[in-house]
Amino acid sequence: MADINCPYCNAELNICHDDGYGYNEDDRHEQECEYCEKTFVYTTFISFSYTPSKADCLNGAPHRLEKTKTWPEQFARMACLDCGHEEPIRAAASIGRASPAGGER
Repeated sequence: MADINCPYCNAELNICHDDGYGYNEDDRHEQECEYCEKTFVYTTFISFSYTPSKADCLNGAPHRLEKTKTWPEQFARMACLDCGHEEPIRAAASIGRASPAGGER
């Protein structure tokens, strides 16, 4: 999918962002069309979108932990699938386990 169409020949073009060029919203940027070889200007408009997700662990429920896919594996941690909270595997392994009868863990 192209970023824009050339205002002269309507060719589909991608904006050249070499070295971060073209991202400043306060400037007019120049680019040459690779088809008709005419130079045109464009302005940049950056937009943000957000996608909400439930995170019951932030409202009193336990974290839904899963081991991270980390290499080397000895650096893996347990990460919550909902909120991203991370903790060492040792601490996470003890969550939800009952203490032995009559003894301390």
